[in-house]
Amino acid sequence: MTECDYCGKKIDGVLPHKCKYCGLVHCNNHILPESHNCAGLEEHKKRGQEKWKNVFTSSTSSKFEEKDEEEHRPIKIKHKQHNKKTKVQDRIKNYFLDKYGDLVYWLKKREHYKYDFGRRANYLITTILIFVASLVGFSIFYSNAIKLNEIELWIIKLGGVLILASLFFAIKFVWRLGKEGINILKRQRNWLKYLIIILVIFLLWQGYTNKDTVLNPVFDTYNKTNFSLFAPVSFGDFSLDSTSSDSSNVYSNQKKDNSGFGGFVNGILDPKSQIDISELEQRVHALINEERVNYGLKPLVWDDKIALIAREHSQDMATNDFFSHDNLKGEDPTDRGNRHGYSCRKDYGSYYTYGLAENIALTPIYSDVVGCGSTTNLDSLAECIVDGWMTSPGHRENILTKTYTKAGIGIAYSDNDEAYSTQDFC
Repeated sequence: MTECDYCGKKIDGVLPHKCKYCGLVHCNNHILPESHNCAGLEEHKKRGQEKWKNVFTSSTSSKFEEKDEEEHRPIKIKHKQHNKKTKVQDRIKNYFLDKYGDLVYWLKKREHYKYDFGRRANYLITTILIFVASLVGFSIFYSNAIKLNEIELWIIKLGGVLILASLFFAIKFVWRLGKEGINILKRQRNWLKYLIIILVIFLLWQGYTNKDTVLNPVFDTYNKTNFSLFAPVSFGDFSLDSTSSDSSNVYSNQKKDNSGFGGFVNGILDPKSQIDISELEQRVHALINEERVNYGLKPLVWDDKIALIAREHSQDMATNDFFSHDNLKGEDPTDRGNRHGYSCRKDYGSYYTYGLAENIALTPIYSDVVGCGSTTNLDSLAECIVDGWMTSPGHRENILTKTYTKAGIGIAYSDNDEAYSTQDFC
């Protein structure tokens, strides 16, 4: 009967285990080298480390010997000749690569597989149709927003909800079209990319050279837009309201529906009688001339006949509730002047001009106007009208035109406390 060399336990009924590292016999509880602290295993590890160390040392020494031999061989080195011009070019190239490396990479990068128009045709057609439908819907909903808002849905304004929804889809799908356009552009040749970049730079330059007028359509659209219709909910007296205009030289001031104005002012009933129209017209004319003098121009001479033409147009707009340089008969300022027997012709030798120039404004009275403040008295109302014209590029150009020598101003009040102002120039 065999005993365990580690614990002395007799091994009965099973085959004894002999460790291959130390050669001793152990029971089932100590058969592993770790269980009996095998001393032979440690020596085995040391022998293995020395073996690999010798192998590594011999291999590396042979490599170093070969390298030493190569170092002693004569090596012919071909030096690249640099002149000053090449160095300057390299510096410039490296500078632009450091600064604009991403742009250069984008210009040169090109997707080499073609844009699959056949597979993407349905997506493009659907996107374009939804975009166009959104624009048409926006136009229809905006034009009929007042009627749509008459449909009572608690505090929800149906017109405002439909306008915002159509605007959201229009923006969403025009964004998708833009992304598809970029995908198509990525697959084009580099010369086409360069051509598009040159075209964009040219358009930006044209916009800069015409910076005084290039944004006029944007300003006019903004002035004509009644943003109160975009509100999806209504909170009674706190809802916003704004006026609109209808021409490139039309200025409109937004107003707040403030319950403190339009009924009583300082306890006086019917406050419209507190601002005399004739005095207001003269005050506006005086402020206009102050602006011209500040810019080194001669004051405009008041012309009663031009004032009569202007006053008639203001009264026509106030009575018939429209806001445009053309009246409901289709007459423009020059046509209205001709009807009154007034013809404005200026001869400058090599050329001449014919017709009246015109500014119009629609300003809430006895209210708080955005950008003007309160318009509860003659001076504040006159300043609001003139400030509006001076901050609008087209109206400002008319006021500061050197060749105009005469002008007339006509103002009329509407039943809903708004002042329609017309200024004609000759």
